[in-house]
Amino acid sequence: MFAVPSTAASEHPPRILAIETSGSVCAVALVRGTYLLGEYTLDEPGIHDRMLAVLAERLLSDAGSPPLDAVAVSAGPGSFTGLRIGVAFAKGLCFARRVPLLAVPTLEACAAAAVPIARQIHDCDIAAIAAAHDELFFVQHYSADGQPLTAVEVVPTTAIELRISKTTILCGPGAATFRQGIHIPGLERLAARFVARRAAELYVAGVRHDPATVTPLYVEEFAPRQSVKEKAYLRSSKPDEQSH
Repeated sequence: MFAVPSTAASEHPPRILAIETSGSVCAVALVRGTYLLGEYTLDEPGIHDRMLAVLAERLLSDAGSPPLDAVAVSAGPGSFTGLRIGVAFAKGLCFARRVPLLAVPTLEACAAAAVPIARQIHDCDIAAIAAAHDELFFVQHYSADGQPLTAVEVVPTTAIELRISKTTILCGPGAATFRQGIHIPGLERLAARFVARRAAELYVAGVRHDPATVTPLYVEEFAPRQSVKEKAYLRSSKPDEQSH
């Protein structure tokens, strides 16, 4: 049986393999507690289905094929295709190794990486940001301790700019779009290590997810992208309302 949510603390630092495929990055990381044992990252769109298993196998092999306490996955929001690939692969590992799955919200993982710095800044908050589509962004705001202040929203740049103060730390792959706030090198990206370390914190707190029931956090319903030519064709093929 897979573990269910529990408040029991772990007796030893958990060994967790984490997967990040919510954006262009295809990455895996292995941690023991919050200590990073290894990480492999490829930043190239469209390679997740071909390279994810290769990276995971190599990382585990290089680490001596250790037993795992859990598998963690960046659960979204993000790329529909990337999320499906990452979650499906993580589930397969969990079933094969008989370990629980930790589905870590992508923006939560980014924000958690900023918490150690945020705690040192007076009146600080955190904005975790990732690109959505058509000049819209996923954004979620957190306190300096990493507690969510808002739900995940899909908003234009102007809405985000209005909420950024001089003491707001921006993190996540969409942070570089904005000039305001505090920018920390290394935090304006997706990283499997962020997912792994947040997963380790959740594991120690007793959180477990059943891989059979985990689904990606899409936030928006999937809609096929249309090319510029397709959009132009659809506009030109609409009936002339004035002719009726």
